[in-house]
Amino acid sequence: MAFAELGLTEKEFFSLPPFRTYLMQMQYNREIERKWEQTRMLASMIHNSAQGKKRMLTPRQIIHLSFDDNTEYSQWTQEEAEELIRKWGGKPN
Repeated sequence: MAFAELGLTEKEFFSLPPFRTYLMQMQYNREIERKWEQTRMLASMIHNSAQGKKRMLTPRQIIHLSFDDNTEYSQWTQEEAEELIRKWGGKPN
């Protein structure tokens, strides 16, 4: 991903610790997902307003997105988080 998409200069991007960059990327990806969710919701509302009850569609029927199947989010244990912090040069709490 380009640092410009995150609103950073090259210097800012390379001065950030990897975990901060990862969090910014996760936030950016979630914003894109929300836009797609909104788009398909509007498409289903427009379609359903012009159809009868028998021909109504859900947003997932109109556009199936890759993250629809990803219903489980990974949870880090305290040990895993502390190990990652140590690897990146930080001090765990």
